[in-house]
Amino acid sequence: MKKSRTWLYALILVALGVIVLLTWKLREPAAPKTPAEIVAALQVPGVQYQQHKGKTGVRTEITLPDSTAVILNSTSTLYVPADYASGHRSVVLDGDAFFEVKPGKDSFTVTSSILKATVMGTSFRMRSFASQQGATYYQLTGSSRVGKSYHSATDNQPEVLERGQMVLANREIDLMEKETYQPDELETWLSDILSIKNANPMAVSRTLEDWFGVEVEMRGDASKARVITEALYFNATLEDVLNDLGNQQGFKYKIDQNKVILNF
Repeated sequence: MKKSRTWLYALILVALGVIVLLTWKLREPAAPKTPAEIVAALQVPGVQYQQHKGKTGVRTEITLPDSTAVILNSTSTLYVPADYASGHRSVVLDGDAFFEVKPGKDSFTVTSSILKATVMGTSFRMRSFASQQGATYYQLTGSSRVGKSYHSATDNQPEVLERGQMVLANREIDLMEKETYQPDELETWLSDILSIKNANPMAVSRTLEDWFGVEVEMRGDASKARVITEALYFNATLEDVLNDLGNQQGFKYKIDQNKVILNF
């Protein structure tokens, strides 16, 4: 009798161990998706997409089949479905781009890993990289309906944006806020005339991030670097600007895809 009870206790312990192991496995967080996997999940299954890739440090101009104009910023990619010309005006963006959408009977939709915008005839800039948790959207003309591209546990209500309004979003903290901005800042960006005034290395790095759609990391001691009192660049590439600024502020740089490292 004692022997049978011992076997029973052993079986119970084994069963409990299996249950604990299975529970731990179920609770174990899934491996994070790569940027490529995130972008692939945004595309319609079975539909072929043409990829338009922006080169590092320069802007690429694209005209879609409906005459919608796109300025694709550095290291950004736009995915256009093969049936776009048939009325399926829905593209996927991984990066930073300006859109001037031609009016049509069908709405135009651009989806990123964080934001989704639906418009008719309007112009705007969206910056949303699949490798980053933050995103921005700037309305220049017309109006747009902008919301999260993923299901939120707290708020899935989209915002309607007019000229001078923008959206700041962060997927990591599940936040999307409607703000205002100065439209002339975006119009200056469109003119491709970069002006840097009274800027220390930190301010310079933030300007480069916004202008070229890159990430900037500073290494070394930048405290003794001179302040840029005034610098003007016309239709300049990222390398053109870095070469000049590096001579003035005493840094060397390295460009790795959409990341710039400044070594002081």
